[in-house]
Amino acid sequence: MKFNTIGFLLAFFFSPFFLFGQESIRLDRSYQGLSLASALDSIQKQNKVRIFYQPKWVEGQKVTQNTQGVMLVDFLNQSVQASGLKAVTYHGTIVFVANNPELYQIENSADDDLVVIGDQNAKLNEIVSVKGYISDGTNDEPLIGARVYITSLNIGTVTDFNGNYDLRVPVGKYTIEYSSISYENKPIDVIIKSAGKLDVALFSGSLQLDELVITADGQDANVQQRVSGLENMDIKTIKQLPTFMGEVDPVKSLTTMPGISTTGELSSGFNVRGGETGQNLILQDGAVIYNPTHLFGFYSAFNSDMVNEVNLYKGGGPANFGGRISSVLDIKLRHGDDEEYKVSGGVGLVSSRLTAEGPILKNKASFIVGGRTSYTNWLLHSLKNIELNSSSAAFYDTNVKLLYRIGDKDYLTGSFYLSHDDFNLAGDAQYDWGTTNFSLEWSHVFGAKWMSSLVLATSNYEVKSENTENELEAFSFRNGIRNVVGKYEILYKMHPKNTISAGIEYNHHQIEPGVLKPFVGNTSIDPVDVSDQQAHEVAIYIQDDWDLGARLALSAGLRASGFWRVGEGEIYDFESGEQVNRVPSSIDSVFYGKGDLISSFSGLEPRLSMRYLLTTSASLKMSYYRTFQYLHMISNTVSATPQDYYITSGPNLDPQYADQYSLGLFKNYRNNLYQISGEVFYKKMYNTVDFIEGAELLANEELDGSLVQGDGKAYGVEVQLKKNSGKLSGWVSYTYSRSLKRFEGDYDYETINNGDYYGSNNDKPHDLSMVLSYKLGARWVLSANFSYSTGRPITVPVSNFRFDKTPSVLTYSERNAYRIPDYHRLDLSLTLLPTLKKSSLLSGEWIFSIYNVYGRKNAYSIYFTQWGGAKKMSILGSVFPSVTYNFSISK
Repeated sequence: MKFNTIGFLLAFFFSPFFLFGQESIRLDRSYQGLSLASALDSIQKQNKVRIFYQPKWVEGQKVTQNTQGVMLVDFLNQSVQASGLKAVTYHGTIVFVANNPELYQIENSADDDLVVIGDQNAKLNEIVSVKGYISDGTNDEPLIGARVYITSLNIGTVTDFNGNYDLRVPVGKYTIEYSSISYENKPIDVIIKSAGKLDVALFSGSLQLDELVITADGQDANVQQRVSGLENMDIKTIKQLPTFMGEVDPVKSLTTMPGISTTGELSSGFNVRGGETGQNLILQDGAVIYNPTHLFGFYSAFNSDMVNEVNLYKGGGPANFGGRISSVLDIKLRHGDDEEYKVSGGVGLVSSRLTAEGPILKNKASFIVGGRTSYTNWLLHSLKNIELNSSSAAFYDTNVKLLYRIGDKDYLTGSFYLSHDDFNLAGDAQYDWGTTNFSLEWSHVFGAKWMSSLVLATSNYEVKSENTENELEAFSFRNGIRNVVGKYEILYKMHPKNTISAGIEYNHHQIEPGVLKPFVGNTSIDPVDVSDQQAHEVAIYIQDDWDLGARLALSAGLRASGFWRVGEGEIYDFESGEQVNRVPSSIDSVFYGKGDLISSFSGLEPRLSMRYLLTTSASLKMSYYRTFQYLHMISNTVSATPQDYYITSGPNLDPQYADQYSLGLFKNYRNNLYQISGEVFYKKMYNTVDFIEGAELLANEELDGSLVQGDGKAYGVEVQLKKNSGKLSGWVSYTYSRSLKRFEGDYDYETINNGDYYGSNNDKPHDLSMVLSYKLGARWVLSANFSYSTGRPITVPVSNFRFDKTPSVLTYSERNAYRIPDYHRLDLSLTLLPTLKKSSLLSGEWIFSIYNVYGRKNAYSIYFTQWGGAKKMSILGSVFPSVTYNFSISK
C-alpha cells in the first residue's frame, strides 16, 4: 500500500497535463431555442466546466441549432462567431476572446485614465503575461498575498513572498483590481496590447479598525484558502488586543484562537491541539527560537514593532516545514522603508522600545533596527508571591534587518536577533539566558514562472543558573542548544491555479544538556559534565498547491526526513527486569569517537489538505498530516522555562511522530461581515516522553534511563464566530479538547497509572476566548478580552500516616488524577488613536489598559506541605493598570 500511495503522489506532483479536457466534451442534449446566456449557464453546471465571458457579448442571442452530439468548443465558436468572438481553452477553463478590435477599442482610445500595457499589438486571441510588483505605498515594502483580479473574466492571482505577481490574461480592455486587506482597493482600467509590466502601490485606509482579522488572501480567505488549520494574523490586528502592561504580544494574541492554549498564567509558551510546548517549531525569519519568552513568560520574545506577519500551522503545515509534531509558528519581520527615515517606539510602565528605519541606498537598500528594555522590579515587588516579591529581573532584546535589491530579479535580506534575560530569585538563585540568531536569505526570480529562495541561519540559545543560598551547596549550571540550517527551495508557477515548490533542508544540532559545577569549598555536590550531543538532520520535500476546478483545491506535499546522531559521546545500557523497582542504573556503556555514527532514523511525511467550495462563501476542508520530531524537550514544569532543555533521539530514545486528521466547515455571511467555522480534529502521537517516578532530570549523565516512551492522543472540536467590521467587531472562540498519554511497558517501572490513559499537563477540556472591539468615536476604541479554561491536571496526596514524631508520609494519587481550579480573566483597554491628519511629523497614540479587571487569583499551581496540607499559588492576584504611549516620527 505504501508504494501505491507514493507512486500516486509522485504522479500527481509531476503530471502537468493532469487537467481538464474541454476539447473532448461532447454535448449530450440540445439547447436549441434557449438564450445563449441560459445555454452557457446550463452547460457549465451539467459538464462541470467554467466559461468566462462578458454578459454584454451574448445579449439577445439564441441557440438556433440542435446541439446534441456536438463538440463543446465547436458549438461555442459557431454561436459567437458572428459577434467577433472566439473560444479558447486557458488553464482548465474556456475564455471568450475577441476577433473584432472594436470590442476592445485598443487603438486610439480617448480615455486618459487608461493604462496601456505592452508596446506592440499581440494577436487578438493571444493570452499574454502581465507582471508587476505590489508594495506598501508608505514604505515600498512588498505586500505578500496581495490580490490581482479581473472581475469580468473571473481570473486572478496573488503576489509571492517578494510582492511580485504574474497574471495570464487575453489581450483586451479590462479593469484590474488590486487589493490587500487593511489597504484601500485600487481598480485600474487597462488596455493590454501585449505582455508587459505594471507596478502598483497600495495605501492603508484611514480607518484601519474596519478590519479586525487580517488574512493574506483577501475577502473570504478563510473559506478559499487550501491549507487547513492555518491561523494568520497581521500585526495591526494584534495591536488592537488588550495587553499586559501595554506590551503587545503576538504569541498571546494567537492563544485567543481555537485550538491554541497556554498552561499557566502569563506563559508565552503555547500548546496546539493537545501538543506540548516543545513540539512547536518557532521560526523568526528562518532562524529557530527555542525559548519564546522573557522573564519566565511575562513577555514574548518578539518585538511587535518589527513583526510583519504571523502564521501558525496547527497541523504541521506544508511539506516545507518539519522537525516538530504539533505546530509551526512562522514569524516574518518587516523590511525597513527604503525611501525615507522613520523612528517609532513606545514608553510604558515596565518596558520601552525604539525602532529606527530608513534607506541605505534609496529604492535599493534599507535597514530597520529595533530594541526593547525593561524596568520591571517594581512589578515583581507588587506581586503576592513572597519569593517573586523579593526578586529582581530585567531583559533586553535587539533586532536588525537589512534589505538589498541586487536587481529586478534578486533580493538579499539579513536578519539579526539578540536577547538577554537575568532573574534573581529572592537574592539566592540567579538565572541568565539568552538567544543569538542570524539569518540570510537570497531570493531569485528566474522568469515568469520560476523563482528560488536560499536561507542560511544560525540559532544559539544558552542558559546559566547559580544557587548561592547555602555556601556548602552552592553550584552553577549551564545548558544550551545551537543550530545551523541551510534551506534551498524552488517554486514553479505552472499556471495561476497550480504552484509547485520543492526543496532540500539541512540542520546541524549541537546540544549541551548540562554542566554542573560546585562553587569553591562546596563538597556536597560532585561536578557533572553531560556529554554534548551532535546530530545531522536532512529533509527533501515537494509541495503542490492546486485548484482542480471551480470548487476543489488541494495542498499536497511529501517530505522525507533523515536523522543521524554522531559522536563523540558515551551511550549507556541500562538494567531491566521485574526486579527493578526504581530508576534503572547503567550496567554498561559504549564510547563513540568524534564523527562516529551512533544511531540513525528516517521518516516519510505525507501532507494533504483539501478544500471543497459548497458555495462561493462556504467550504468544507479536510486534512491529514504526518510529522516526525527527532529532538525531545525535557521539562518537569508545565510552562516554558529557561531550565527546559533538548536532547536528541538515540539508541535508548526513539523519535516522536504523529498522525493528525481534521474536518472543518467554514461559512461567511453578508459579504464577509460574519464568519463562522467549526472544525474537529484527532491526533495520534507515538513515542511521547515522560519521566519515571523519582527521576533526576538535571545534569544527569544517565538521563535516558529515567525516561519512558509511550503513546498519546488528542481530539477535540473548535468553533469560532467573527464579526469583521462595524462599530462592534471581534470574535468568540471555543474549544473542547482532550490530551491524553499512556505508558505501558514490559516492566512496572516503565508503566504509569497501570498503563491507562491519563491527562497530560496541558489537558484542559474547555477553553473559551472572547475578543471584542467597540469604536466609541473616530479615534477612541474600547477593547475587551475574556478567557476561561478548565484547570490543568495535577497529582495530589490522597492519604498520609505518621509514626511517632516523624513527619507524615504522603501517598499520592495516580499521575494527574486531579485538577487545579478553573481559570478565568477579563482585560480591558482604551485606545486613543492618532489624528487622521497625514501631514503631522509626529504621530502618537495612548493605550490605557487594565489586566485582570476583577482581580481573580487564578491558581498557577497547588503545593502540599509535609503534613499533606494544600496551598494555592497565584502569580498575579491583583488588578494591573497600565498606560503606554506609542509614537512614530517620519521625515
